[in-house]
Order: sequence, then structure tokens, then C-alpha cells
Amino acid sequence: MICPKCNTENPDYAIFCQECGEKIEDETPDCPACNTGHLTENIRKGTFNTHYTYQCNYCGAVFEEKSGKYKLTSIQDLDNPIWQKYRNKPLTYEEWARIANGGISNEEQRRMDREEKKQEIVEEKKLKIQEKERIKKQQQELVAEKERDINQFINNLASGRVKLTSSTSSPMILKKNEVCNLVLPNISFLEARSVRQTLGGYGGPSFRVAKGVSFRLGGVSARSVSHDELKKIDQGTLVLTSKRLTFLGSMRTVNIDLRKIVAIEPYKDGIGSQRENKQKTEYFTGTDKTTLTFSNDNRRISIPVNGAVLKAAIVGNIANLG
Repeated sequence: MICPKCNTENPDYAIFCQECGEKIEDETPDCPACNTGHLTENIRKGTFNTHYTYQCNYCGAVFEEKSGKYKLTSIQDLDNPIWQKYRNKPLTYEEWARIANGGISNEEQRRMDREEKKQEIVEEKKLKIQEKERIKKQQQELVAEKERDINQFINNLASGRVKLTSSTSSPMILKKNEVCNLVLPNISFLEARSVRQTLGGYGGPSFRVAKGVSFRLGGVSARSVSHDELKKIDQGTLVLTSKRLTFLGSMRTVNIDLRKIVAIEPYKDGIGSQRENKQKTEYFTGTDKTTLTFSNDNRRISIPVNGAVLKAAIVGNIANLG
């Protein structure tokens, strides 16, 4: 504010020149309540302090000064939005200047900052949840895709469209036109064996002759029962070729012509094989310790040689025998 009388520079809120006391006229509205009128300073001196108020010549807004802050205490239009929002709230000169230019108070700004921070946290949590759901969905799709690849591979294996070739040399002598498909080490060979058990007991009355001592009269009745239990026969290597399924153990060798197999029961860790002229099922377990790798659409997939995979390989070889 430039004094028109002495040209002294004054603060922009000055009403009178600080140098000569001349009233400074300002065409710019300075009332933050209506942004139209001008504020006039009123001074009321008391015994211990001086009381300053500023009143707008347009809307009648009255601002009271206390401890460097200004409080809007009255206004003619009670529906005025500034009155509704900031009445009786002590605000600094900078805050009222900001409000006059369409801004907000410091308290309201802090509140908005807190709300904005809360919203940012909510949005951040929302994004994290969405990202987790996206990753979970992607993983589920990968699992489903892998399952489809495995099922397709097993079906092609069982139909004979896929021919396996062992990366390990055959431990047995192959026949003419015979191809080694799988070599599975550390295989247990099991068969059902009858186990006999004798059940019986004493019969007749019992007589007590002393404390803790008694005699039972009568005879002994007993009966013998038997049941089958799987017994491990040997440990060795199981070899699948295009014509045979052969177990090579330290004490036992089992050579099965694929044409003689009538049924295969797959298990998680092996198979049970039934063949012609053989009453008991032959079990081979531990096959899942060996993995098989195949490719599909540039995807390499490794699976354990469980009962389902081994059965499919055997059935496929039988189909190719014609």
C-alpha cells in the first residue's frame, strides 16, 4: 500500500499510513466474508489493553483481533457461506487472505490432508488386494494350464502317440527291434503272502488259593487263521521297454511280456500288475522318485512317474504292439 500523501510503503492490510497517519484508500476489496467491501478499523482502549475490531462497509462483517488472530463475530447475512463455515474461529491474517482468494483455513487444510492420506492408504490397500488377486488368478491359470498339459500328455501316452526314449542305457539285453522306454531305479517288488495266526485261550473255572494266587481248571482251546499281507520281496530296477516290463533285483527277476498283462492298478507311488497264468498281483512301488520331462508349446514340464503315468506308458506300448 502506497500512501498518497508521503509515498511511504505500508503493509497491504494498512488502513492508515504508518508514517504520516493519512488514510489509505484501496480500491481492492479486503473483506474475506463478502470479497466486495472494505474493512474499517475500530479501536477501543481499555484499562489494561486495546481492543481492535474491523468492520466491512458492505456486508457488515465484524472481525475481532486477539493475540494476532482475527475472529468473525457477526455479519448481516447469516446465510453467508463464510459465516456458516468460519464464524467465531480465530484465524491468522494469512488464513483470512487465503479464504478471500477462495482458499481454506489451516485446520481445514489439515483435515483435508488427513482425509487424503486415509484415501491414499485405502487406495494403496485396494491396489495390493487387486495385485494379490491378479497374481492368484495368474497362478491358478498356470496350474490349470499345467494340468491340461499333463492330462493331454498322459492321454497321448496311453494312446501310443507318444513314444518314450530313456536317457539311461538299458541295464538288460534288449531283443531285436526292442526299445528301452524307462529305467526306474530303487524300486520295491511286493507280493501278497499268507500269514497264519493262532488264536486260543484257557477254559474252565478259576479258584483263588491266596492273595494274588489263583488256579484255572480246564483245557486249552486254539484255532488257526490266515490272511494275506503285502511283503517286500526284493529291491531293484524296473525297466519298461516297447515289449516288456522287467524287474531286476538282487534276488529276484520278474520278466513280464506286455501282451500277457490283463490289468494295471495305478497308485500314487507305483502300480499293481496282473497278468495271465499268475494268480497274485505283482506290485512295483517307488516309481514316483523318478521324474519325466516333456514339452508342450515351448513349455517344459516335469512330472513324477507315478502309477497313472507308468500305466499310460505301458498301455501305449501295448497299443503299438497291435
